[in-house]
Amino acid sequence: MNAEFDTLLKQLRDEFIEEFPERCDAVEESVLAFDRGTPGAFDDIYRRVHSLKGSGSQFGFSIVTSICHQFESFLSSGNFNTEQLSMNYALSYVDLLKQVAEIIGNDNASTQHIEQELDELRKSSLPGRATVMLIEPSASRRKLCQGVLAQLGVRIVVQERGMAALEQMLHEPFDLVVAARELPDLNTVAVVAALRESSGKNKHVPVILVSSNTTPIPDYLIINAVLARDAQFIPNLTKVASNILAKHK
Repeated sequence: MNAEFDTLLKQLRDEFIEEFPERCDAVEESVLAFDRGTPGAFDDIYRRVHSLKGSGSQFGFSIVTSICHQFESFLSSGNFNTEQLSMNYALSYVDLLKQVAEIIGNDNASTQHIEQELDELRKSSLPGRATVMLIEPSASRRKLCQGVLAQLGVRIVVQERGMAALEQMLHEPFDLVVAARELPDLNTVAVVAALRESSGKNKHVPVILVSSNTTPIPDYLIINAVLARDAQFIPNLTKVASNILAKHK
């Protein structure tokens, strides 16, 4: 049974590799359609990029996931429009995907140069603001934290579950994580442990844990602050987040 599953997975992976250049071309055509003012083009771009991100993750192509995560952030940032500079940024993300298409079938190929270009593209296409990952399953608490963080002028990326947050943080850099301790799947202590053991961009990301749980946390996880949800929560989050972001500019 396992052998059959492995064979099927390899077949699907090979099909993804074979179709990848064509899917990159489809993303490019959607970007150009958006530039022409074609109705529904934005949704088409986002859908195609999101689909590539999921497939890249499923078949172990982390560079595809990283590019698509960042491309999605650019599309959602409010900076994407039909002005020339914005279109150039979008097409630059497409170009990175096409560079991957040239080597995606070669498991020994280095992606270091693509990763470097991706980081430079992040700095130019998503400039000026710190990026905060907010992990909170409660809608009311998310709204409260978003209101506090928005006053700091940061870009906020929201996740409700630990696994989804971890996957994104393994591929996209953040300046701060603000997270509830208990989550529906993987709790935040486990998420932070995975980050600290990784070799990714968020290995040393500062973390603010929001919890009244007093269970000790291992020192090696380096939690910058644990804030209780009490009457002082809003001023405490404002102060601690401001101080951390000021040190990590």
